Parts: sequence; C-alpha cells; structure tokens
Amino acid sequence: MSRLRRALLLVFLGGLTLAGLIYVRLAGADLFRRPAATVAGATPLPPGRIRLAVLGDSDSQSYHDTLRAAEPNARGGAYRATTWQWTEVLARLRGDQIDQGQWGAWGTNRYRAYIDDAFGRLGRAPAKEDYRYNFAISGAWCNQLMGPPMRQATRLVALMDTEPQAWRGGVVLIRIGINDVGAHDVLDDMSRDPNGPLTTSKINGCIGEIGKAVELIRKHHPDTNVLLIGVLSNADWSGEFDSWQSAQAIANIDAGLNRFDAGLRKLAATDRHVAFLGDRAWFARLWGTRDDHGRPAYKTVHLSPGWAISNTSGDDPHNAATSDGHAGVVWNTLWAQHLVLSLNAAFGLQIKPVTDAEVVRFLQPSFDASERSASQARAPVTEN
Repeated sequence: MSRLRRALLLVFLGGLTLAGLIYVRLAGADLFRRPAATVAGATPLPPGRIRLAVLGDSDSQSYHDTLRAAEPNARGGAYRATTWQWTEVLARLRGDQIDQGQWGAWGTNRYRAYIDDAFGRLGRAPAKEDYRYNFAISGAWCNQLMGPPMRQATRLVALMDTEPQAWRGGVVLIRIGINDVGAHDVLDDMSRDPNGPLTTSKINGCIGEIGKAVELIRKHHPDTNVLLIGVLSNADWSGEFDSWQSAQAIANIDAGLNRFDAGLRKLAATDRHVAFLGDRAWFARLWGTRDDHGRPAYKTVHLSPGWAISNTSGDDPHNAATSDGHAGVVWNTLWAQHLVLSLNAAFGLQIKPVTDAEVVRFLQPSFDASERSASQARAPVTEN
C-alpha cells in the first residue's frame, strides 16, 4: 500500500473513531456528559421576579430575529418593526418581573452543537437571535424536544443546571405540536376519522416526547414549574377556509385535537408543578369558530380606540394573522395578557396583570404605522 493510501486510510479511520465517540457520548448523554459549571455565586432571583424559558416552534420564536427570519416579507413584512411575538410583548410590558434572559445571538450550526454536547459544553443549535432562555425554533417538531438536530429540552436543562437556584419558582413553557398535527394532510385525515392511524401516531408521538421533556425538567429542577400549551386548529387559519366545509369534518378535527389536549392534561394532572393551558378555547372566545355547516363565521375583535381586527391574514395589524400565517401583533399582545393571568392562577405567581389600557398603548405604534400607510396610499399623485 502506498504512503498516500495509508495516510488517507488513517485519516478516514480517525474520522470514524471521532464520529463514533461523539455518537456514543450523545446516545448516553446522561452517563457521559459532565455537568456544565455552576455559575459562581448564583442566587435566587429577587422576590416578584421569575425566570421564563420557552420550548417550541414558530408560535414562540421571536419575530425580530435577523439570523433565521431575515426575509423582508416575514413576520409582518412592511410592518415588521411594530409586529411583535408574545415573548417580545412580555419583555416590553413585564420585563421587570419576567426574566427571559439577555437578547442576543445564541447557538451554532448543528455539528458544532453536537460536539459541544458530547464534550460537556453548552451546545445549542441552530443559531438565532432571541432571548437566551427561548429555545423555540420555527419549523420544530415534537421529536426535536429531545432528539436531534435541536434537542431543545436537553440543551435548555443543561443551561438551567448552571444556575439551579435562579430557576426555583421559574417556569418552562412548552408550546409545540402544530407542525405535527396541524399540517394539511394530517388535518385532512383527521377530518375523516379522528381516531385514524395517522392521527393517532402523530398525537401519541407528540405527547410521548413532551412527556419526556417534562420528566427531564422535573428531574433536574423539582421546584421549577412547567406550563403545557394546547394545540391550535389550522382549520381556523384563513388559508384553510375553503377546506373541510362540513359540520362533521370540523367536529372530527376538533375531536382529534381534543385528544392531543387530553394527553397534555393527563401529564399535568399528576404533578402540582405542571399545568395545562388551552389555546383553542381562548381563540374561540375572541374570534369565534366556523358555523354549523363548517363554513367560516368568525367575529371581529374591537379594541379601543375603534380598532377592528378580523380573522384574516395580512401584515396590517387589522388582521389577526400575518401574511406568512403567524399570529399578528394584536393576537400576540392579547395572548401575552392572557398568559400573565394564567401563570398567576396556575402557579400562584404575582405578576402584575396587563391592563386593557396597557394593551392599547402598546399597540398604538402598530396602528399609527397602519394609518400612515393608508394615508400615503390615499394621497393624490401630483405630476411634475
């Protein structure tokens, strides 16, 4: 064998060996991983202030991330500067009481993160701009709570382990599942049979992964609370209004999604530090539902001073959803208001409720931008 071939063989074998070591370490992370160093002098947070971490998908990833959501038409398009995710709303309205971590660029590519995981460092992927304790990533599936490439729950817990005292009384919010059970093909199958094999597989898979994440968090941080958020129905999204226009189809979809929520309720029922918060009931109270024939029959939300927000899609704040199918600024602001009350009720916290007046003040810049845009569109074009 020539020297070149021997050298190439050694490099190849070395690569295999390194890959094997990384795989073994990742496969047995709890056995091999060295705990990340505890922050020196870490103490509990001041009274009245709590830590909040988030696991999930695009329903929770911050909109003003310029690393992963840099497309000009994403998350509000022309109105992006005043279109906020609920986490961003909380940071602005209750940042003095709710600590989501420093805003910044966090994470690396998946391969660097795997190596960091394997050798006891704080791995995190993908890279994004967000609050430090927000691990939600657009497009995430339930199996990425524990598994690659994101490993959201395991990586969050490794970070929490560096400051265990600060997480006493804190909250981990898990809001995930819409990419698993909300896809058109899954809802279509569900509309025919809410107990069909595809629906059952997706729901059971999600609940199983969420259960593992809850168990991991509770094992490492027994004084930290976990809030499980129920799944929304994409049948309520304007992009699907032409689908499933029958009472039976919508009833079947509701029954299937109820099975998902029932699984979360079951997880919460056995642990006083775990709670469930339904999402579809909250949406229905504001914007309503389809009618008895499965046709869209949604209400309009009216906010002072005369703002009307319909269950339509568009980047102007008068739409409930953005053009790219995510919650708009009004939806997210009202949900943040609802979340504060729910956290207080579930875990006995004392976060100051967000008042209706605060909601209006916060939304004023969004509607001002809308009015300026409308005024410019109405202005007559003058000829030179």
